[in-house]
Parts: sequence; C-alpha cells; structure tokens
Amino acid sequence: MSDGKRLLLTGLMALWAMAFAYAFVAFWPTAPSGDGFGRGLNRVVTYLGWQGIAGMLAVAIWGVGRGWPKGASARRFSAVPVVLALLHALAIAAIVLWARFG
Repeated sequence: MSDGKRLLLTGLMALWAMAFAYAFVAFWPTAPSGDGFGRGLNRVVTYLGWQGIAGMLAVAIWGVGRGWPKGASARRFSAVPVVLALLHALAIAAIVLWARFG
C-alpha cells in the first residue's frame, strides 16, 4: 500500500479514538440543566453526538481498510472501530429496551 493510504488510515484512526474517548469525557462533568422531562438530556445528547461522529469515522476507516489485501493486519484492524460501534449501538438499544419494558 502507498504511504498516502497508510497516513489516511492512521489519521482517521487517531480521529476516531479521540472522538470515541471524548464522548465519555464530555459526558461526566456536564451538570444537568433545565427541569422536568428534559433535565439531564444535555449530557446524553452530548454523549450520543460524539459517538455518532466516532461511528461515521469508523465507517470511513472500514472503507479505507478494505483497500488492503485479504488477510492483511491493517484490513483486520480497520474493522475494530465498526465492531465497537455496533456493539455500542446494541448496548444502548438493550438499555433503552430494558428501561422501557423491564
């Protein structure tokens, strides 16, 4: 693979890691604001927003990684963010369903 593709994959992976980690960092120090139903919603929206950015970057990483030959470590490694995003989405859906029906 060319150095340009390696640099692109590395840069995207670094951006993904920062967005993924910042979602957790931004969630904790934010104090709930407002009252009633929307109280505390600012924390959740911030968290999900950064996870959405990380998910879009994960899809881009997976797309760039598909350019490597089958069995290459870069190709397998590029699937890690997508798998984490899918597991994260399943966990959030399970929490919502548990809260709704549990």
